[in-house]
Amino acid sequence: MPNFKLNRMEEDIKREMTAILRELKDPRIAPMLTVVRAELSGDMSYCKIYVSCLEGMDKTKQSAKGLVSAEGFLKPD
Repeated sequence: MPNFKLNRMEEDIKREMTAILRELKDPRIAPMLTVVRAELSGDMSYCKIYVSCLEGMDKTKQSAKGLVSAEGFLKPD
């Protein structure tokens, strides 16, 4: 049986992460960076975010490095 609560939470996280990405000022992060998918663990303690960029794989990898450096801003309290 599918877990509808988990799916709803993943969609909410995806929407919020998209909004947060628009606030980041790091020049390495591409303006066309898109959150493709969010995978939430069964106990909802861990989430993996998948991103993509329309400008190609190189720009996506560069944006991922920018996101790693913004990790402190992105992690919840």
